[in-house]
Parts: sequence; structure tokens; C-alpha cells
Amino acid sequence: MEAAEGMWVPFHSEEEWELAHFLMKNMGQTRMDEFLKLNIVRQNGVSFENACTLLKCMDKLCTGPAWTCEVIDMEGDLVTKDGTSKHKQLELWQHDPVECVCKLMGNPAFWEVMSYVPEHADADAKGENHIYDEMWTSDWWWNIQKKLPEGIIVAPIILSLDKTTLSQFSSDKKAWPVYLTIGNISKDVRQQVAAHVTLLIGYLPVSKLECFHKKSWSLVGHHLFHHAMSLLLHPLVDSGLQGREMICANGYLCRVHPILAAYIADFQSNAWENTLPTPHCLVQSNQHGDLEECMCRRMADMLKTLKCMKKNKQSRKFNAKGLHAVFNPFWKELPFTDIFTCLTPNILHQLHKGIFHDHLLQWCISIIGKKEIDAHFQAMTQYPCLRHFKKGISSVLQWTGTEHKEMERVFVGLLASAVNDHVLVVAHSLLDFIYYAQLQQHMDITLTAMEESLKTFHSHKHILVELQIHSLKHYISSIQALGSADSYNTEYPEQLHINYAKDRYWASNKWDYVEQMALWLQHQEAMHYKSTYLAWRKSRADTDLPGTLVLQIPGFSFFFQMWFLSLTLYHAMAKNPSHHQVSIFHIESDYKASDPSDRFDMPSVIMGHAHTVHKIHASPKVQIPTRFDTVFMLVIFNLPDYLRSFPHPLAYIKWFTALQQHDPVSSLYIITCSTRNCRHNVSVWCGREIGKDWTVDSVLEKATSFYVNSYINLDMFLSLE
Repeated sequence: MEAAEGMWVPFHSEEEWELAHFLMKNMGQTRMDEFLKLNIVRQNGVSFENACTLLKCMDKLCTGPAWTCEVIDMEGDLVTKDGTSKHKQLELWQHDPVECVCKLMGNPAFWEVMSYVPEHADADAKGENHIYDEMWTSDWWWNIQKKLPEGIIVAPIILSLDKTTLSQFSSDKKAWPVYLTIGNISKDVRQQVAAHVTLLIGYLPVSKLECFHKKSWSLVGHHLFHHAMSLLLHPLVDSGLQGREMICANGYLCRVHPILAAYIADFQSNAWENTLPTPHCLVQSNQHGDLEECMCRRMADMLKTLKCMKKNKQSRKFNAKGLHAVFNPFWKELPFTDIFTCLTPNILHQLHKGIFHDHLLQWCISIIGKKEIDAHFQAMTQYPCLRHFKKGISSVLQWTGTEHKEMERVFVGLLASAVNDHVLVVAHSLLDFIYYAQLQQHMDITLTAMEESLKTFHSHKHILVELQIHSLKHYISSIQALGSADSYNTEYPEQLHINYAKDRYWASNKWDYVEQMALWLQHQEAMHYKSTYLAWRKSRADTDLPGTLVLQIPGFSFFFQMWFLSLTLYHAMAKNPSHHQVSIFHIESDYKASDPSDRFDMPSVIMGHAHTVHKIHASPKVQIPTRFDTVFMLVIFNLPDYLRSFPHPLAYIKWFTALQQHDPVSSLYIITCSTRNCRHNVSVWCGREIGKDWTVDSVLEKATSFYVNSYINLDMFLSLE
């Protein structure tokens, strides 16, 4: 056991380590030198005098798998003046992916959220309603496990990659990072950037291919990508076939087979990397709008077709299958892998941006007009955590996934009576599909409902401009194979770009920046390991690591209640009221509270696997515009002590009728004002026509009937379906 003083090696003390950590996190080398030259710093006698000596200290820290660089020599089809072919040398910076898997499998911080075997989970005691949640509840893991000897552990590899721009406003610097994580770790943890569960394993080379004719760029780009990925993933070939002994987080030494299970990329990357218009199946180009069953692509068939094309230089099947002349794709040698089943749903680009924004929204705008749809958005009532488009949506120039989701939350209600019934059915069926696709936990009944919503759209699509919706048909099979689609959203790799690409680029001097990015990343990893170790040392007295943990054998099933039944509801209110000692008369006249005598606690909303407390806004009618979030809580008040003492403020809530009248077209409930039949808080808005004098401040008083917004969040969607 090392002495306490040795905890900080190669630094002399805790204070010196904290200073080094601060400098590495927040300053470049020039700023470090300037700071370390200050007299107040030199007088304290730190062991590093400048940035160079500090970096040498960092090099002594323990780090993860080493970075290596492989040079790829590209011989072009352009020639120089002396008649020789032009060459371009590109660099592939990489980590060993197998070593990265070892690092994740053996990290004791993940032992409580790690699974080593596939599981069957059912929502009923009879086992008739299967649950698809984590990857270990999916069919893919079971199918792979049956192909391996008993006692072997599978490490499902999840790859994600997305080319990103590094420079801003000028230049064209780009990086193509490749990220790796494993399906053994819970998806809730995998989606936390700070948990360091997703690792950067390489930077693919990015080149303008100046040594080739322009007509060759597309095919050469495909070859370059697949060659670089083959080099990067080559260690997975032997380890996937033979296995690799690894110390797992539970302390056992096990033989682990790392196998590619999921491949996450946006639509453009899929088109580049797989050279296929429809990577899942062989649907014809004139049938992209249909839901007809098509033959699925199989890796063995595709490789056979490529082999025939390479040998005979022509093949009818080659063109029919939409292939390109990439005869050695990176996935060719990967064991137990069918790349066409690895491609995951893309909720961000396919659903939010593609189906909703680029197609459904634009089509509806063309029907009712920009001015009218802006008026609908402007008259929308307030709701906690809901964005209010005060100026409508036509003035928004740059859309992100967040804006798309905010529009989806209110879109069906906004269309009510503004469009005919067939258009409304198309809108709510597509929104139903999008919401089902985002669920964190699926069951057979939700997958059936998801398929029914797609069929409903299909039966009414004749009144809509043609949509390329065939790819949506593969969502259900993908969820069954790999688990819920929220685990594979392309929004997460885009978040990783900040830490693993953009920040590292701006920390470099912009010359040979990929090498500097790799070195900077190595130092950041070293600091993370050191910080984690120090935190463990400090908390060791209060931490009990597991002594034994029995590994479970595949082939069992269990029954458990749905996750939200065991969660506890919370409520939160403002600590201090905005106005004191308001009389009952003013409450009745200013806030339209006819009988402020009832009191109710404020419920919260459960979002996903953890509770979320929503802030409720209430602004008085004094000089500034009144604001009420649509929970119809008109007054928050305290009683004088001589009447009764309560541990928290009380609320006057305006309630509405029970959810009994259901609109068959929009699938939304219709409610009217009521003074009884209390129900949970819901988001509501006005239905039928938008009056010219209706605004966000007056609509609650002027409208007589409302729709209950089942799309306000996923929990409300499931509760009202």
C-alpha cells in the first residue's frame, strides 16, 4: 500500500496536482508559460517551471491504450510533369479497439450497470408481452450467444462515427472521429458523456483527393473509407473468433468475444460508407413510398455479388442491388457480423428532420399558409418546459433537433380544423410513430401500436406528397434485434464531437492538428484516470466493492413490474410569493378565481427512467403581461398561522372535465371547464378556430373547449394512448 504522499506522484502535493489539473483543462501552452512565470507562482516553488516540464509530468501518469499512427499512401490517376503518378500520404490515428473493450469491461466503476449474459424480460407473468429495453434483452445477443460455447461472454460493440467541421467561418478543417462503446453497460450510463463509457478509437483520414480526377472522387472516397476502417477494426477479427481473456468489472477472469453489433451514422454517412440507397433491404427505387415486404440484404449475398463483379467485370445483380465497386469492404472479415442488421434507426435525421420537418411540416404549411400556422403557434398556451414560438416558425432560419421536438409537441392540436380530416389523420399517425420510436422501453404491445400507426399513415398517404417512408418499416425489426432506438441516436455522437474533436482542435496550433489532438486527448485521459483514482482513494473507507458475484447462465426469464410503478412523485414550488397579502377580492377579479377554496398538491411529471420536476410559472397582472403555464394553477398562497400550518404553499387550481370525449380524427381528448372531477395536470390548448383576438394571454379565457395534448411528453403520450 502506497503512502499518502505517493498519491500525488509525479506531483509533490495535492495543491500542485490541483494546479496542474487546472492549467491542463483551461490553458494552452503559451498561457501556461505566462502564468508559471509569475512571481507569486515561483515563490510557492512548484516542480514544473513551464509548459514543457508540466507536459513531461503528464507523460508519467497512467493512461489508456496508446495512440498509433499508420500512414496510407494514395496513388492517384493524375500524373506530374515528369510522367509519374501523383501521391498523397494520409494519416490514420488509432487506438486498439480490443484494448478499449478491455478497459471498459474491467472498469470497476461500471460493475453495478454491467450485464454479461442476455436476458428475457416480460411485462406479464405469462410471458406474452416481451420487453425490449437494454441490448441484453434483444434478440441479437441471444442469437450470437447460441453460436458460441457455453460460458463465453459476448461484448457487443457499438460503433458511431460522424464527420464534423472543426473550423469556424473560415478554412475547411474537418475530422472524422470513430467512437466505441459496448452494449454490456446500461444505456442510461452510455449516454452520459461525463461517464467516459464511449471511447474515441480513431480519426479517419479526411482528404480532398487532389491527386485524382474529379470523376474518380466518389469511388476513391469509398475505397479510402473502407481501407481505413479495415485497418482500424482489424484487431476485432481474431479476438472476435478466438476470444480474449479479460478481467471483468466483477473481478472474474473471463473469455470475452468482442463482436460488432450496432453501427450508428447519419444518413449521409450511411450512403458514403455502405454505398447503398436502402441499406436494409432490396426495395426498388420506385417503391420507396410503399410498405411492401422486400427481401432483406444479407452480407454473404452481397459479398458473392461483389466477387462476381470483380471476376467478370459485369453483373446484372451488381447494378440491381445498388452496389459500387468496393470489393473489400471493412466488414468483410468481421466474425459473426452482418453489417446490414447492424445499421441502427436514426431518430434525429430520419424522423425529426426528415419525416417531420422536411416533409410533413412543409406540406402542411403549403396547405394552410405560413401566416396562419404562425398565428396558431403564437396563440399556443404556456406549459412548463415547452418552448413558445412568439413570432411563429416562419422566421426561424436554422433548425436543430430541439426545435423539431418542440414543434412536434403541439403540432397535431395546431392543425385541428385548420386542415381536413384526412390530413389530420396523416399528421397524428406519423407523430404517433415518432413518439413510439423514442420510447426508452418497448414491449410487444407498443411495437404493435407502432406498426399500426404506420399502417394508418399508409392507408391515407394518397392525399400527401410522396414520402420516402419505406425505411420506417425497419424500425420495429431493429428494436427487436438491438433494443430500444433511443440507445442509438445520432445526437449523442454530435455531443461527443465537442470533447473529442472541436475542443482538441482549438487547443492545437492548427498545423498537423490531428497529431496534436491525439496527444492532447492522451493527457486529458491521464488526468481523468488520476482524478478517478484519487476520488477512489478518498472514499475507500466508505466504499465496499463486491466480494463475489455469481455469473448468471443464459436461458432464464423473469417477470417484473413496469419501471414507473415504483418511482416516487415529487413536487416543487417557489419559496417566496411574488406578491404578499393579496385579498380574496383581487384574486377573484384579477385572476378569475371564482371559488378559491380548494387546495391540491402539485404533481410532477415522470420523464424516462428518472423523475423530472417541472417549474410552474405564474406572473401577476401588474404592468407586465400576465403569464400562466397551462396547469390552470391560478393562485399559489400561504394561510396565516392562526388558521392552519402547512409544510409547503397551497395552490388554487382550475380543473376541467374528465377525459371521456375522444376526437376520432386527431385522437386527442376534448375537455371543457369544470369545477370538480380533479385530474392530473395536463397541457391543453384551444381547438377548432383561432380567433383574430386570441393570444397566448387571452386564449384560456376566450376559448370554451380544449384538446388535451397527449404529445406534450412521452409519459403523457403513453398515459393517454
